[in-house]
Amino acid sequence: MENFQIKNGVVIIPEGIKMIPENAFENCKELTTVVIPEGVTSSGSHAFDGCSASTSITIPNSVTKIGGHAFTYCSALKEITIPKGVKSIGEYAFSQCSALTEITIHEGMTKIGERAFSLCSALTSITIP
Repeated sequence: MENFQIKNGVVIIPEGIKMIPENAFENCKELTTVVIPEGVTSSGSHAFDGCSASTSITIPNSVTKIGGHAFTYCSALKEITIPKGVKSIGEYAFSQCSALTEITIHEGMTKIGERAFSLCSALTSITIP
């Protein structure tokens, strides 16, 4: 995507972006850190699918929807906190995140898609209020 940059393994999403498009960073093997800025409201399907080196993902409270397959195959990701603003997680959103050990979901969640956390073989803790 022309508006996005990856520097030293970190994705730079410019201010003013409201939605991360479908397939925006799909299979970016050099991407290690994802910091979504405040103001972004959703991530499209497969937005970060296959970013196998990503160890850290920061999702701001402004995000209300995580699309289907958004973070599938982020196999280096160890933990994720879903902020209070997120109301919907799409199907298979974090599927195949084989290093994922901890998930924290805050109150206010209205929908968790089918198999959102399937095949997360290292998962040992899910915190739901």
